[in-house]
Amino acid sequence: ITLWVGGKSTMMLSLEDGEMATFQELQANLQRGHREQQSVSANSRIRAREEKMASVTLVGLNELPEGTRVHTQLGKAFLTQPLAEVKATMQARVVSAAKDLTMLIEKKAYLDGKVIQLEQEAQEFIKAHLKPPDAKPAAASSSS
Repeated sequence: ITLWVGGKSTMMLSLEDGEMATFQELQANLQRGHREQQSVSANSRIRAREEKMASVTLVGLNELPEGTRVHTQLGKAFLTQPLAEVKATMQARVVSAAKDLTMLIEKKAYLDGKVIQLEQEAQEFIKAHLKPPDAKPAAASSSS
């Protein structure tokens, strides 16, 4: 494998079959880690938005007098429900979204550490197998 930077061959990786499989596995693990990071980030943004929407709705509901009729949407229809029940539902949504958001933030921190570790492993692997572009890959060479 030849590494190209700025259109010029800078270094070559000298890999045997087993090493090539290891390199491909490192690449796949790194790509999987990046995809998981993106997924968790997207889910975090969604849950943060849901938490904010539920808390703003709850603030609005708390400003209403106790005898107020509250209508909630069910598909295309609206149902009249007691204010206390709607407040309890909104409070449960706020708590659930906050709990999920906390879990996702912790998962993202874990994944960040995992990706950093995978990147370091890939860099160490590449450094261990780098050869100058002029060097011919040796069939039975061992590097230390």
